Amino acid sequence: MLLASLVCGCALVAAAALKVAEPAASRVALATYGVTGALARPAWTALVVVEAALGALLLAGIAGVHWVAAAVFAGFAVAQVVVLARGGGGAPCGCLGARGRVSWASVARAGLLAAVAALAGPGSLWAAAVGIVVAAVAATLLRRAPRGALDVASEGPAVGSVLAGAPEGLLLFTADGCSLCARVRRGLGGLGVTELDEERDAALWHAARVPGAPYAVLVGASGVVRAKGTVNTAAQVRSLLGRTSRRGFLGRTAGAAAAVAGAQAIGSLVRPGEAEAYHFCGHIYTTDSCPHPTGLPRIDAKGYPLRARDGHRVDDLGRLVDLAGRPVGEDGEPLVDPDGRPLPVATRTKVCAAVARRYGFKTQVDGAWYRCCKGHVRKLIDCCSQHDRRINGDAALTGYCYKGRKVFCVMYHQTKVPC
Repeated sequence: MLLASLVCGCALVAAAALKVAEPAASRVALATYGVTGALARPAWTALVVVEAALGALLLAGIAGVHWVAAAVFAGFAVAQVVVLARGGGGAPCGCLGARGRVSWASVARAGLLAAVAALAGPGSLWAAAVGIVVAAVAATLLRRAPRGALDVASEGPAVGSVLAGAPEGLLLFTADGCSLCARVRRGLGGLGVTELDEERDAALWHAARVPGAPYAVLVGASGVVRAKGTVNTAAQVRSLLGRTSRRGFLGRTAGAAAAVAGAQAIGSLVRPGEAEAYHFCGHIYTTDSCPHPTGLPRIDAKGYPLRARDGHRVDDLGRLVDLAGRPVGEDGEPLVDPDGRPLPVATRTKVCAAVARRYGFKTQVDGAWYRCCKGHVRKLIDCCSQHDRRINGDAALTGYCYKGRKVFCVMYHQTKVPC
């Protein structure tokens, strides 16, 4: 069936295109299946090549390829069943961009595609061309990257201040070995951006209070800062030319401007409209963190709580636990009561799920933002709900939540993927 070839071929090509469009997000998703660290990049490359080649060959109608495609889809379904059996429901599936989550629905989708692929018949070159175009359009529509740079009030030079020694124009702060910086640089083409390296231009980095790379600042005449913000794409850099950083846009619509800070607080709060709930290397902005047994809302790839400073597993009481969930001390030895008996095991709940239980409404993890932090990709995650207020009482923002849901609180996952 030509239609079956078109459907499955387009799905494979679109999946490959989305992985190329969002490399950090899709490499992080591989952790769901146990592929982490140095293995993530070659595994991601192999997966992209297999999906793209298989999709193109299927669309072209090469004999026998439909059985290979059916086997690949079936393999995807089995892998997700294994994850679900281990309690990994809701983890990133790496299926169609950063938004895909492992669920029985995603298993059913992969199984259905396997069945459809088995029915695929002869294709043609024109079908391949049409399929690739359709897949590319679908990938573009599915990808949801913020258009504006993220401007957090307490980071970078204040808009309107003078940045002494800075050249006029658009400045891009980068770091050696930052692949995300390289991607942004490639997308800028001949825009005429001045690049400032973290080591070579350390003095200007310090003067501008740059939180990390990549970061962009628009400087006008006499060194006056016109716009600024963290950027993950070339489009976000260009947005500064129109002074459309997200803080500026949301500030105009919400009428909020000043940060609310507490010296003893774990994170810093920003009034509604200042930002959209992100966690940068130990500082939380806007909505504040989701309740967490040990403070900073660090979680593992499946959403369970970890101790922020070292990533050690903790239970709902904040105690360190081993792989079996038994409470242990700093030395890894089991905790015991005065009579020498092991302390009982407590529950260990996903942080976003614990929010639902604590506040009495349904929550869900939808989208995320990625940031290079301490040499590795940090995944910044919104815990979403239908509630119209955030955890700090302010009006809820959409952030990276979908289907009418809004941000209630934020969490983060420190991956092993180098950046």
